[in-house]
This record gives sequence, C-alpha cells and structure tokens, in this order.
Amino acid sequence: MTTLTETKPVEYLSDHIPEPGEVYEVLPGIKWIRMPLPFQLNHINLWMMEEEDGWVLIDTGINNDRTKDIWRDIFGRLLNGKSLKRLICTHAHPDHIGLGGWLHRQYGAELLITREEWTFGRIVSRGPMASTEFYHKYLRRVGVPEDELDEYSQHLVSAEHLYEEVPERYERLRDGSTFDIGGHSWEVIVGLGHAMEHACLYCEELNVLIAGDQVLPKISPTILVHSHEPKANPLKDFLDSNEKLRRLPESVKILPSHNQPFTGLQIRLDYFISHHDERLERVRDICREPLSGLEIAQKLFPQELDQSGKFFAIGEAMSHIRYLEDDGKLKRTENPDGIDRFQRD
Repeated sequence: MTTLTETKPVEYLSDHIPEPGEVYEVLPGIKWIRMPLPFQLNHINLWMMEEEDGWVLIDTGINNDRTKDIWRDIFGRLLNGKSLKRLICTHAHPDHIGLGGWLHRQYGAELLITREEWTFGRIVSRGPMASTEFYHKYLRRVGVPEDELDEYSQHLVSAEHLYEEVPERYERLRDGSTFDIGGHSWEVIVGLGHAMEHACLYCEELNVLIAGDQVLPKISPTILVHSHEPKANPLKDFLDSNEKLRRLPESVKILPSHNQPFTGLQIRLDYFISHHDERLERVRDICREPLSGLEIAQKLFPQELDQSGKFFAIGEAMSHIRYLEDDGKLKRTENPDGIDRFQRD
C-alpha cells in the first residue's frame, strides 16, 4: 500500500478504533471487528450483521492461531446460539479469505464470492501457483540479479501458509447482482485492478458501501502487474472500474478494510486519479534513458524496503510502466541479456 498526501481530508465516522476481540457497532446493525495482521499494514477491518436465523460475516483475517483464537472468543460471546450462516469475501487476498476454509468447516458458513476471486483463492490456498523457476524467469526480465531472485520470489512461493484451503463450493457474486442481508438489499459493484474481480457491497437504503480494498481513506490500494499475467494493465482497470462508484452519493458511509470508516467517496476517487497521474509522470521522467523494471522501481521507491516491500515495489512500478506502454508513451526493448528496458518516446 502506498501512503498518500491528502489535499482534502475525508471525514471519519468515529474516533473509536476497536481493540482485537472487541465487537463495536459502527452503524446500526453493523458490527466492526479489527483483526491484527503481522505485516507493516497491521490490521484488517471485518464486518458482521445479524439476521433472524444466523449471522453474516464479511471477510476473515489471515490463517494463523491468533486470529482463530480471537474468532473463537468473539463467537462465544456474540452468536447467542445462532449459526454463522454466510461468509462474504470481497476478494481472495489472504487477509480477506485466509480463514474462509476454517470458518466453512468449523462453523458451517457458506461462502459468497466472485468467480475469479474464488478461483484464485482456491488455487493459491492449495500451494504455489507455479514453480520457483517460473517466478525467477519473470524476475530476470524485470532486471533482478541472479543472487537476489530467491529474495524477490519468496513472497510468491510461500503465500499458501496464510490460507486455510478455500472451500470447494461457493455462491457466485456478480457485478450488479443483489442479495439480502437482514431485510436490506445489497448490490454487488465489482472493482478491478487491486484484485481480479473485487466485490464492493452497496446498500442504498442504509447509504453504506462496504468497500474492501477498492476505496481506502488514507492509503492507495496496491496495483500490481503479476508474473502470471505480465501483459495486464491493472492500473487502467482500477481507474476505469472506479468510475462505476461515481453514481453513489457523496454522503455514502464507507466501510473500508483498512484505516477507519469515513465519508468522502468522490474525494478519494479524485485523489486516486491525481496520485497515479503524478506517478505516471514520474515514471516518464525517469525513463529518459533505457531502464529495467527493477531500476525504475528503485527510483520510485528509494527508501529501504523489506522482502515483501521489494516485491510490491516491482509490481507497482510495472503497473505504471504497463499503463504508459499501452498508451504509447514508453517503448519496451528486449535486450540480449534477457532484460526488458523501457524508454520514453
């Protein structure tokens, strides 16, 4: 995630931030639970709603013993003899679906998710998507030195431990479809770019958008080019799909997966555009001479980065390179050393 410098602040719904294990009613009928994460981004927001015959949970937290223990404690206090009936996952990143299989098997929760996210989550939760050599081949083209390939690829080859195996069956969420939670109709609005088929959930009656990672109040969602789809243009997908949210009222209350619930949807959508415009101009300026993806990433992110930070930096750099390349503003050359280099026209 990339920290943004605000030009106009959003308004937060509450100054209160739940402690791990606390169940806080952020809006009438909507419980806010904040689970810890062992990363630089150290939390995820999860949401629960009660129905006559059970509970609905949106997103899960990652697969580790601490998160499971917190859930056991919460369910022991909250469910009041009702079942955890449905689990809705906005997308298949491990902080959002990592415990999907455990919640399905231990508590009977039926999974609702988009098809592409179920497929991705199901594959990743069962082991690496590809061989280490496959990832190394991609990273070599980006310009990663041979003695650093393992460091850069570790994030890709070890992700399955963050997941319990995603359930074998699911109910599909589709863009524009609606379903009921507790007597209120919720519409699925699919966003692209951060994930392949990210489901935001909008309730017009409550004037609430459960935004997942698509719209965040303080940070920009990570937009990465991945080795399994190297010609993708996720930044264009992200900016284009966000326009579907423009029709929602500025007063809509946004429940994001990170930071605090807020209002100010149009502020954030506008800022994502300006933020990425600035970054695209920075990449064009950097590429006065032919540079590899790694060299561009190092200039975009000159600060000291940990192992996962280096992985994300390359993915972010490549998403901006790809956008400019598709727009005819950068030219790619394939060099005899096997490294792709980019230079502005």
